[in-house]
Amino acid sequence: MFLKLQLTLITKYMSTTLHKILSIALVVLVSTHLNAQIKTLDIKASALVEDKNTDNYSVIVYSDGILKDSIFMKKSKAIDLSLESGKLYSIVFKKANYADKIVIVDTKIPSGLRELIEDPFELQIELSQSTTVKQDLSDYPVAVLTVNKKEKSLMASETYHKFTHE
Repeated sequence: MFLKLQLTLITKYMSTTLHKILSIALVVLVSTHLNAQIKTLDIKASALVEDKNTDNYSVIVYSDGILKDSIFMKKSKAIDLSLESGKLYSIVFKKANYADKIVIVDTKIPSGLRELIEDPFELQIELSQSTTVKQDLSDYPVAVLTVNKKEKSLMASETYHKFTHE
């Protein structure tokens, strides 16, 4: 009887210990997986006039249609933007006496992608009036950026560019 009681206690102890070890292993595995996910995409955005960096312009960032940030740049340097993954952003470039330019950024990360090769993405937007955009599409976004799983990078949609440009 005593031996049977000892075996029962040992079995319960081993079961409880094994359960604890498996639980800890699962927590470590899940936290490692979550930490490996891409949480933000970084963009270095700048405005150009006649292919040269310009000053005195604004960058306005909307996330899912809600205003998130508005930045005025007195100097001709790039703005560092950190965009949360899994959202749809509109980035508007404004400068006095120039037409506003909009860039759409889809930060949805394709499944299985753990890291990006090119980070931050260099986004340079030409604000000058001369353009190759089709006239009836002049108020459309100038670019649509998405994460390309094969290239492991944020990239401009070639299909959209061909659709909107002559």
